[in-house]
Amino acid sequence: MTHIVFGAAGALGSAIVRALVTDNKTVRAIVRNAKNIKQNFPDSVEICELDALNQRDVIEACREASIIYHCINVPYHRWAEVMPVVTENILAGAMLTNACVVFPGNVYGYGPLQTIPAVETHPLAAKSRKGELRNQLESRLMNAHREGAVQVVIPRFPDYYGPNVTNKLFGPIFHAALSGKKALWPGRLDMPHSLVYIDDAAQACIQLGEEERAYGKTWHVSGPNPVTGEQFMKMVYRASGERANYGKIGKGLLRLVGIGSPEARELIELMYEFEEPLVLDGERFRGLFPSFTFTSHEEAIQKTLQWFQNRSVGSFR
Repeated sequence: MTHIVFGAAGALGSAIVRALVTDNKTVRAIVRNAKNIKQNFPDSVEICELDALNQRDVIEACREASIIYHCINVPYHRWAEVMPVVTENILAGAMLTNACVVFPGNVYGYGPLQTIPAVETHPLAAKSRKGELRNQLESRLMNAHREGAVQVVIPRFPDYYGPNVTNKLFGPIFHAALSGKKALWPGRLDMPHSLVYIDDAAQACIQLGEEERAYGKTWHVSGPNPVTGEQFMKMVYRASGERANYGKIGKGLLRLVGIGSPEARELIELMYEFEEPLVLDGERFRGLFPSFTFTSHEEAIQKTLQWFQNRSVGSFR
């Protein structure tokens, strides 16, 4: 079995590669630029440098694939331009090799949660541009599955954190805690929020991709117990050994930040996720994999702080 990881330089992609290598699987890591990647992967990983917007190159990279992980991501403001094209290209490659496509999802497509905790049958009621686009991509893949053209499985995650997760939310929190500075959480600090450790998310992707009973469905990978922003920040500072120093950032300040940051502007339409409870029901996933154990937030935070401190960027050596 050859596992193909598109977006292998990103947080989830690199975590999947790391887990596959640990399990002695045959891995082909697809990246846009291999210059700074080779030193992070062992020699057993085949590294393929290409632009996923080029369908011919994508199809060639999918040769001999048994499972394809679609972990490509780009800055929010480029989603509409890039994601539909690369998804079609990966789908074309999977069809030719009869591979299963694992398409890691998020909760954007639900819009504000109508039930807490949310199950997999929650309405896809997104009003945001990003949520509507995610629904379109998932619908395209699942239609291909129903037509028998390819096998598809969608693990759906809440926000994840961990090694190599350096986005505008979690990167600054861990940096602030290590330097004794003030960290900011978007929206309200008292709302329960599901969070999952990146290595757990990677392992869930692999197990779902290798389990035929999972195909054609969406699976909530909810992480351990939900926590509030305040609880999470306190745990981070406690693990760092620094005095807790945190606050919240609202839409007004985010709009000011967004004047010079397209990514910050794009976050505004998703602020509802941090102003209301965001809790996923993971019973379906636990039923299929009863032995799966999520890393506790305390342990995951400690490992994440160590990574940010070392800045080893996912090195396997």
